[in-house]
Amino acid sequence: MAHWYPDFGHAQGIGAAPWFSIRDGKVYPDFGHPQGIGAAPWFSIRDGKVYPDFGHPSPGRGVPWFKMR
Repeated sequence: MAHWYPDFGHAQGIGAAPWFSIRDGKVYPDFGHPQGIGAAPWFSIRDGKVYPDFGHPSPGRGVPWFKMR
């Protein structure tokens, strides 16, 4: 399982606790996230692109938000 941590460019600065966990191509809020651990995925990773998923608080699930290289 991979984890995402806030880094120096994040608005809230570097974080010691993971904000997101990646499991089976889905990205879930983890215990370090300000909203706490999430049961629903916020993002999905498909074909090298990151899409908002049904658990994300913002709309726009049909289009990718990030491209992984």
